[in-house]
Amino acid sequence: MNKRVLFFQGRTHRAGAQTCLARLLRHEQALAWNPVVLSSKPGWFTEECGRLGIPVLLEEFPSSRSLSGRLFGNEAFAKRAASALQVQNFSPSIVFANDHQEGILALSLAGRLQARTAILLRSPGMRREDYFKYRCNEFDHVSAIGDELTERVQAWDPGKTIHAAYDGVFEDEFLEPKPKPAAAPSKILAIGSPLDWKGWADLTEALHILESDALPNLQIDFTGTMPLPGDNDLKLGRLKNVVCNFIGRVEKFRELVRGYDLVVNPSRMETFGMAAIEVLAAGVPLLSSKTGVMEDVQTNPAMLFEPENPESLAQALRSVLERWSDTDFGVASAQRNIRRKFMIDHAAAALDAAFESLAGKPGAG
Repeated sequence: MNKRVLFFQGRTHRAGAQTCLARLLRHEQALAWNPVVLSSKPGWFTEECGRLGIPVLLEEFPSSRSLSGRLFGNEAFAKRAASALQVQNFSPSIVFANDHQEGILALSLAGRLQARTAILLRSPGMRREDYFKYRCNEFDHVSAIGDELTERVQAWDPGKTIHAAYDGVFEDEFLEPKPKPAAAPSKILAIGSPLDWKGWADLTEALHILESDALPNLQIDFTGTMPLPGDNDLKLGRLKNVVCNFIGRVEKFRELVRGYDLVVNPSRMETFGMAAIEVLAAGVPLLSSKTGVMEDVQTNPAMLFEPENPESLAQALRSVLERWSDTDFGVASAQRNIRRKFMIDHAAAALDAAFESLAGKPGAG
């Protein structure tokens, strides 16, 4: 059996899809498939691959949905990538795409290589038209992160088996829960990104609601750049007692969150919610929307709120700050649930089983 897999990962900055794939590639079951990574440019992800000793090929990804891309760019890209792989004497049996955006290019290259194909769908905002435009239905093996996305995709493509998948973390990512300080914090970290579906506008709306109820002075640090009002209007000008800082993209995420006594995850939708899981694994209290797998992890309802609902977020934040000394943040129990349900061993075993099935079929090199 040819145990060689080419992993497609266009974007390389530190974000959910990239961190989750990096964990998989670190696992011994994935390493047994002699992985090579194909990315568009250097970045955090390619540096992680280098640290793991995984070969990386860099080829600029064309815009594969554009007309010119479909006619010329995709095939030219596949030809260049196939030549680069040949130089490296790497003939994969499987081409793996890490989300739907990589679909068309991965299929194009796999056709040249006569390799089997697998895709892992991750984006919570993926629509039915995206699934078919990126030709995800043409992959030999299709899996999706989380139950909700799996069910949605299965309804779009009832003739195909869509496999549910879950991300996971390593044991060495856990830290003891932070000791609770005597007073509620005046500085809070908001995770996510400037994308509107990450819910930052819901958080600033909740803070505006709380200001009318004599909210104490707060500093909110956002893990990203300030969005343009036309893209995601946070309406910061109306906040009087809240200072909002935008600290940019942070590579050392665990070290960052350990510097706070409370983190807020205001996301409107997630398939898994790895950043939120990372916060809890790091032992830091997290007030989170009920998105991704959070309701399977956080057992204290006081630390959860309804997504895309500023009033629910405001009520939850007020309760945590006002009842600080009496609140059980549920970090220890959340860590137990993560260890029971969402460890990387489970994710790697599922991936290995999928690859074993594909590699044993005709056309697998």
